[in-house]
Amino acid sequence: MKIVSKVFILMAITIAIATVPVGATDYLNSTSLCHRGEIEYFGCKLRDSNKIASVCAADNSSPDHGYVQYRFGTQNNIEYKYPGKLTPPRGKISIVDVSRLPDGLGSHLKFSNGSYSYVVSNALVPGEIYVAKNGKLIFNKICEGNIYKPFGSTARRGLEYGASNSVDELDQHGK
Repeated sequence: MKIVSKVFILMAITIAIATVPVGATDYLNSTSLCHRGEIEYFGCKLRDSNKIASVCAADNSSPDHGYVQYRFGTQNNIEYKYPGKLTPPRGKISIVDVSRLPDGLGSHLKFSNGSYSYVVSNALVPGEIYVAKNGKLIFNKICEGNIYKPFGSTARRGLEYGASNSVDELDQHGK
């Protein structure tokens, strides 16, 4: 009878652990919406806000492999994800070199969803997020800090190169 009780207790503990909801402890750090096992292409807490913007990836060796996903919100409430499903980024998210800084640094990760165009930019130190609707700027926030956040070689290998267009010129912080 003692063995049966121990087995039952062990099974109950195992079931309880398996059903614990995934919480903030599985994020890479306190200012990321990327989970352990993912690579953070970009991440920042927005200045004068409790919101976080992250670009997260896994197994993204080319535009046709793995996934890349933009996430916005807080660790307790991710308000927006693009794309909604974890799919390869070809045709969804691209990278564009805009080289606005004197030393030639600066890129945008870009995507569109309906009439909205999103830009995750490192062309301004420490970075910024801006959104346009029908070509008109509706959201423009700078990241906290003062460190340049480059898009590394992994992001450049994993994303297709896009073309610069009018949305790349909409930020107001570099002016």
